[in-house]
Amino acid sequence: MVNKLATSVGRYAVKKIANKFLDKAVERISKPYERLKREVFGIKPLNVGEKELIQCLQNKKNSSNYCKSVGEKVRKVYHKTGKY
Repeated sequence: MVNKLATSVGRYAVKKIANKFLDKAVERISKPYERLKREVFGIKPLNVGEKELIQCLQNKKNSSNYCKSVGEKVRKVYHKTGKY
């Protein structure tokens, strides 16, 4: 019984870690490609907070007002600290 429980918990932990690792790897691979695509096609870079706003809007559970507040929060932090 204990062995089965430990195995189940171990599998769950491995799945969580693997998914996070895979997400980070895909993000790191896609960033240079996105930069290159923007330079080739002459697409202007996104303004401060637009990336977060787009990511928020992609989740169908979030309301548009909530997503606007997320973008505004990022812009406020940027204006206070100058870091993005």
